Amino acid sequence: MSRPNALYEAPGPVGRRRQRAVSVLSALAVCGLLVAIGIRLEASGQFEADKWAIFLHWGTAKFLFDGLVSTIAAAACSALVAFAMALPLALWRLSKRPWVSRLAGAYIEFFRAIPLLLLILFMVIELPSLGFDWPALGFLVFAMALHHSALTAEVVRAGILSLPRGQCEAALALGLRPAQAMLYVVLPQALRSMLPALISSVLAIVQDTSLGYVIPYDELLHRSQDVSSYAPQSLLQAAFIVTLMYGVVSAALLYLKRWVMRRQGRAPAKSTARSGMTMSSDVAAEIGASIVSASPRE
Repeated sequence: MSRPNALYEAPGPVGRRRQRAVSVLSALAVCGLLVAIGIRLEASGQFEADKWAIFLHWGTAKFLFDGLVSTIAAAACSALVAFAMALPLALWRLSKRPWVSRLAGAYIEFFRAIPLLLLILFMVIELPSLGFDWPALGFLVFAMALHHSALTAEVVRAGILSLPRGQCEAALALGLRPAQAMLYVVLPQALRSMLPALISSVLAIVQDTSLGYVIPYDELLHRSQDVSSYAPQSLLQAAFIVTLMYGVVSAALLYLKRWVMRRQGRAPAKSTARSGMTMSSDVAAEIGASIVSASPRE
């Protein structure tokens, strides 16, 4: 049985037929657009073998794959640092002390407002003058951690606020201190509910690593530009292959997000069914006890 949606009314037979017709027409329009683009590219000679020949060499494939590894390494380091910073930021944002909450809010609003590209350029230009002689990866990770920690802190704060207040109140009623209630009761449930959103944050971090080409950090986009500089006739082909490589990583993260959402949607159903079976057995036991008590004794 499907769960009713409070945002809109389910379409009837006419509405479903209309939706199917619109979907078919949209798919045909997209296919027609792709065919038109393909014809245009064919007319301009973009499918000629000499423009794709460089990508058939093992050295080029390894060169681009090493760039993908550098991209994943930068994204992993940035995600770890950003998430480690986001958790205390979210807790400070929820603090009952006004000055702590305001400082955390000012940090979040400040680094959310600054474009990431400008922040990376600022780190590369200013930090070396202050004596920070870091490699390109360090500047990229530091800038991305500052930016995405502010974004992720809001995700964590929203996850904490989405829980019913009764969870924390029940923990306090059991004798736990507020910090213990947050650590042992609220945060585990909030992190579980916000896991799909955190995976989306990782996806955004992976895509933002492409801004490392301005440092320059030797990531995937920068290496594709090196290939294009070596073979200028293959500029569009290099962009297409790099887009596919980014798409593979993004598709893997999206699949992981959907898998987590399916598991999270299945868990409440299992617990509900289990509680329903327990309740039905309890009701059956009560009915049996009442029948036995109401039967005439010899």
